[in-house]
Amino acid sequence: MQALLRSADLQPTVDKVEEGELLDFAQYSLLRDSADAKLYHLMGKVRGHHGLEASARQQGEEDLRALQEACLRVSHLLQTSCLALRRLQLDYHDQRLAREVLESQLAYMQACLQRSLVSLDRSR
Repeated sequence: MQALLRSADLQPTVDKVEEGELLDFAQYSLLRDSADAKLYHLMGKVRGHHGLEASARQQGEEDLRALQEACLRVSHLLQTSCLALRRLQLDYHDQRLAREVLESQLAYMQACLQRSLVSLDRSR
């Protein structure tokens, strides 16, 4: 099952997310499960990379697991924050502000990812 999830072509789903389309529950679950499967696969590669010392492999695997846990935590916090904000019954301007704040936080994370990937690509 992991191999199937890893190999799934999720580009159409990712495109929907980038275009701001709402995913249904099945698409959302598939995206999450596929992301996890790909992460587990990478963790296996790190674990089996014999060119690194055991401590470096272990640290890399722990960092990836911590990233996965942090992503899960952020997704839950986004959901609970939106629920809390909805319960406040904000006026239109404050709703726009809340949306801007949440989107800015994710844009910051995306910028961090892009900067980090550039340094990863340079290491080749």
